[in-house]
Parts: sequence; structure tokens; C-alpha cells
Amino acid sequence: MKILGIAHSLPSSVVTNEHLVSRIVSHELNTIPQPDRARFTEELSGRFERAGAVTRFHRAPGELAASFGVDAGRKALERAGLRAEDIDLLIYVGVGRGFLEPATANIFQHRLGLARATCFDLLDACASWMRALDIAHHLLARGVYRHIMVLNCEFNFEEFIRWDFRCLEDLDHLWGGFTVGEAATATILGADDTDYHATFVTSGEHHGLCQIPLGHARNFLDGTPSKCDAPPLGFFVFAAELHQQAIAQLARQFWDDPRLASGRWDLVVGHSTSVPAARGVIRKLRLPPERTFETFSRHGNTVSASIPLGLSLALEAGRLEREDLVLLISASAGLTTGFMSFRY
Repeated sequence: MKILGIAHSLPSSVVTNEHLVSRIVSHELNTIPQPDRARFTEELSGRFERAGAVTRFHRAPGELAASFGVDAGRKALERAGLRAEDIDLLIYVGVGRGFLEPATANIFQHRLGLARATCFDLLDACASWMRALDIAHHLLARGVYRHIMVLNCEFNFEEFIRWDFRCLEDLDHLWGGFTVGEAATATILGADDTDYHATFVTSGEHHGLCQIPLGHARNFLDGTPSKCDAPPLGFFVFAAELHQQAIAQLARQFWDDPRLASGRWDLVVGHSTSVPAARGVIRKLRLPPERTFETFSRHGNTVSASIPLGLSLALEAGRLEREDLVLLISASAGLTTGFMSFRY
């Protein structure tokens, strides 16, 4: 697998912590008792600061998610030096989507004019993009397709965010949603087996730590109560516990894999949900901090777009060059952790 072209597209509104704190505190669904309001506001601001969050990008009024996906797709084609008819397969990935049926990929196959490409959706929360690259690698290696585009539109903030804070303890599972930023990315891949390696580990018993449930989710829980009484399509995450479990699993997975444990990379890009958590992973894996590229502080948690966004930004900043060895690190709701290394 070789990345032939990668691009991103961002909405126009830059949202600060202060703006979000003001919206949360004043929102009509926020029913925090008046005596607790000052403490609530202080803790809310402190969480953003401790997480290393500064800004994130959200849609301005009138901006539509699909337009950013189309923009990213066109840029990626141009950077790869390919035409729309050169793409054989489109995989749409991530949480942001317009439909459960049909595949959202159909919208972009049509809008981008990928007339020769078949398409489908792939969903594994924040790991979706890396999962798609691994599938694409195997399809390309077997000669099933020549060129594959992986595209996501992670525009999830207004759709899934919850404002219904009722007590201070609700911060433990609702605050994490307010670190979400929005972005679209497109990645075009061709066949190349050089230095490719990927590994994924899943611990399904932790599925309740981060969810966006559908209305009938209880039918799939075997009577096990949810950790949170989230409404349908309402996001929640117990971030502290998820970070703890994910970091420990990443460390075991890394050091148990001789190819990872002995590797030396020119660039490291990870899916980040906080700056301290990302730094904790880098320390446990004994990776050089100066070779990492971080997007969280400026762009927030852009879900499955975070790693390709980091690669695209690193390319524009001159931090990523051809023949560089790249390591990607992902931890996702599920709980799934993954590593991928390849030569750019």
C-alpha cells in the first residue's frame, strides 16, 4: 500500500474553549442547580485547559458536510495526479454519515464522478480510517483494484452533542464531546508492499465506555444496563477510564510485537483525544517526541479524520517527505487499538 495523494478540508468557524463554555452554561437544556453553576463553569474550563484543547473547527451557518468531502476528494485526486475515472473503489469511513441505508459512499461516488468505482461504507469509530487502509492494502496487493480512495466527513458536533447537564458528575461522560472538531479527508492508495505492517487488538468488554446508541440499542445488550442513560444518537464517553484502558492496551500490543518494538520512524501520527493522553502513549512506547505530529490542540478530536488530517498537515508543513517511514497509532471506542507502519 502506498499513499498516492492525501488532502483535507476544514469548515470555516474557529471555535474557542471560551465560546463553548459560554454556550454550555447558558444552554436551555443545562439544568445545573444555580448554587453549583460557578463550580461547574470552573471545572468545565479547567478540563479544556488540562486536556490541551485550544480551538477546533466547526461548520458555520450554511456550510454542508458533503461539500467538504467533495473538496477533499478533488484535492486528493489532483495531488495523486489521477482522474476520477482512475479510481476503482471508494471506501467511506467514520462516524459522520447521512444514512444507515444506503451507504453514504454512494453520495460521494456520484458527487466526485467516480463512475468506474464501486463503493461501500466502513465503520469502526475512530479506527475506521486505519481499518479501511488495512483492507485496501490487501485488496491492492491481490490486484483486485489499482486505485482506492478512502474518504471521511467527520461532521458530528451539532448532530450528536449533548447539552443536558443535570449535575456536576455529568461532566465525567458528557464533557468529552465538546472536544470534537470537524474535518473531511481523502486518501488515494496504490499497490506497494514495501515496509507495510499493521496490527489491531479489540477488547469488546469495554464497549460501554464510549457510544452513540440507536433507539433500539437495548436489544443488543442482553439485558446489561448501559453505563449512561444516553438518548438515541446522543454521544457519551467516560474518557478517563477509556484513556486508562487504551494506553495500557497500546503498550502491551506495541512491546509484544517485535517489528513495532524495534522500529525507527521518521514521523509518528496518532489519533488524539487529549494532549496528556497522547504524550503518555509516546512515553510508554519510548518514541521520540520530536518526531510526533499532534493535531488535537488546534483541531480537537476529529474522530476518524484525525490521523489523515495529521498526515495532510504534516505534508503541507514539510514534516512528511517521500520515503519517510511512518508509524500510525489509534485507539478507538470498542475498545480497539491499532498500529500501522509503512513507507510514505
